[in-house]
Amino acid sequence: MCIAKNTALMYISKTMDAKESIFTEGKFWRTLTNFWTAVLLAFIVVNFFAHDKYSYLIIPLAFLYTGTLALYVGTKEFERWYEVHESKHPGEWFVIAWSVVMFFVIGTSFALGEEYHIPSDIIVAVYIAVLTLFAFTQKSKSLHKERQKK
Repeated sequence: MCIAKNTALMYISKTMDAKESIFTEGKFWRTLTNFWTAVLLAFIVVNFFAHDKYSYLIIPLAFLYTGTLALYVGTKEFERWYEVHESKHPGEWFVIAWSVVMFFVIGTSFALGEEYHIPSDIIVAVYIAVLTLFAFTQKSKSLHKERQKK
């Protein structure tokens, strides 16, 4: 276990010191995830009020967003476990933003009638994915803290 950890740490520090690629930096994935979050959430609201006029874009945007979010979360958790994670960018903000949009869309749909509806089940699936990834990171964080105490 120690050999694997030391090898991973050497690889990470070598990669980060050499700045071989922008993809090894957490800031890149965080920025890209923030961008796709803003785009998809704004798109959901715009499409909602446009009566699902742009529904053909929902699936590609949802996949781009979910993939980017998964890469960001995975990278962040890997860095946490190998002690190179330093930033404090809480995932609570993603959950709050998604929850606000979901409550808004559902509440508005309820108030204005059936012509206003959530355009696709994929939006609900993405919301569930966001909640799942958040739960995963919270558990990972608590396990990491327990491990550090030993």
